Amino acid sequence: MLATMLLWGVSFVASKIVLDQISPLTYMGARFLAASVLLMIVMIVRGRPRFTRRTHGLIALTALAEPVAYFLFESFGLRLTTATTASLIIATTPMAVMILAALTLKEPIAPRGIAAVFLSIGGVLLIVIGSGAGPGAGSGVAGAQMQHTLGVLLVFGAVLSAAVYITLARNLTQKHDPVNLTVVQTWWGAGVFVVLWQSQAPAMRAVTLDRSGWVALIFLAAGATVVAFLLYNWALRYETAGRASLYINAIPVVTAITGRVLLNERFTPIQVAGAVLVLAAVRLASYRREVIIVPPEA
Repeated sequence: MLATMLLWGVSFVASKIVLDQISPLTYMGARFLAASVLLMIVMIVRGRPRFTRRTHGLIALTALAEPVAYFLFESFGLRLTTATTASLIIATTPMAVMILAALTLKEPIAPRGIAAVFLSIGGVLLIVIGSGAGPGAGSGVAGAQMQHTLGVLLVFGAVLSAAVYITLARNLTQKHDPVNLTVVQTWWGAGVFVVLWQSQAPAMRAVTLDRSGWVALIFLAAGATVVAFLLYNWALRYETAGRASLYINAIPVVTAITGRVLLNERFTPIQVAGAVLVLAAVRLASYRREVIIVPPEA
């Protein structure tokens, strides 16, 4: 589980490195095409998933929420904000699931959950406000503040997409093997991303990366998608949901350290306070053992 959190924590920084060099649609097409080929090799060893046409249709529907909408929002958002900020926003997904389940499935929210929601909102506001722009700031700083805020809003779109996916996929995950489901879901997502990739102008389609970009892309496809996913599913066989939720708190910490070393990302004191509030909210929301664990992968 710790190895998985390390891979997912670094994945936000790796995504930022790739997105600084190629367009989001090219990045998603290349990453998911490579991941789907690697998963095909896994399925040759493990056995081909067998689903009915109806189940394939349901998986395709859920794939529109995640990975398609999730990664569209996250990738475009990552271009406008830092990897550390994105990982902290994605870490609030369990709270979005809790709110959506209360609205659509009439599931009650415990007082602890309500407190977690308000804590996370306060933390995110501090992260946005503390990015540097303030009264008297120049137009360049104000523009950077607006970009950062837009990036946060786009990453929140990824959070909502993940919450919608979990709500839609509950019945599927109870009836079918989660490994097979995720493999087929990844294949559906790869198909959409490849079409979007090829729909761009020819100059935008090329995967023109330097050495660090290629290393990051290979890591994202093989490490953060295939290896981390297989490790996570294997680890969940031996860990309870309550204990697993504790590990997820480590992802923004790994991203913050990696972002500081590789990207020279800095947090202002106000943003650090916001990050502490978000992590406290995630811990508070995931206290109950029956909470759904959502891996905030980039």
